[in-house]
Amino acid sequence: MTLIAAHRGGAELWPENSPTAFRNAAKLAVEFIEFDVHVSRDGKLVVHHDATLDRMTDGRGAIMDLDWADIAATSIRGAGGERPPLLDEVIDIFKPTAIDLRLEIKLNAKAAPYPGIEQAVADALAAAGMLERTVVSAFSLDTLDRFRAVATPGRGVIWLINPMTLRHIGGIQGAIRLAKAAEVPELSPRSPDVDRAMLQAANAAGLRLGAYAVNDLATIRRMLDLGVAAFTSDRPDRALAERAKRA
Repeated sequence: MTLIAAHRGGAELWPENSPTAFRNAAKLAVEFIEFDVHVSRDGKLVVHHDATLDRMTDGRGAIMDLDWADIAATSIRGAGGERPPLLDEVIDIFKPTAIDLRLEIKLNAKAAPYPGIEQAVADALAAAGMLERTVVSAFSLDTLDRFRAVATPGRGVIWLINPMTLRHIGGIQGAIRLAKAAEVPELSPRSPDVDRAMLQAANAAGLRLGAYAVNDLATIRRMLDLGVAAFTSDRPDRALAERAKRA
């Protein structure tokens, strides 16, 4: 069965990565909740997609340059005054549910790793008893390598591959070569890049293949027809309904 993750909590249904989105997604029959983690200047693990606050809040600036007090004073656009949540707060919403975590470790506003983010995330998950219920994803193989140097997520790791990177490394065969060398078991390219030949090549190499940006009904149907391992969707309700019809 193809597993479904509510992307940023369901970004086409509710304000992305907001407490409202997470509370509503917790009521769905998805297997995973997907979200992103950055680090504030004073070391707080902030759940927010962009490296800056500008697009999704009434605040401005890079998360890496702001203390948590500054971030906590901002409001997410369209979320009724809610501020960006901390990782611990997202964990608290999903720990009592059957939904596991799909946590993406992000780079900072300079496209560089946050120093120590992997250890900080691992410690927070372990303290909450959620490490075994987490899959860690990243667009950087180095990020995944650093995370596995300090902890082993129970649901494994996923390498996210954007279209430019996929072309640069020579398509699926290049991705397979790099994933095997890094001992990464699952690849997740953007959905338009995923086809049956790619799936067969990955599976033949002993790797799982998923997809991201699976939002419209045609793309949802295509990914379910292919039988990809998992996908993230901004419309998890739509994806769940289509999967249920096929069951």
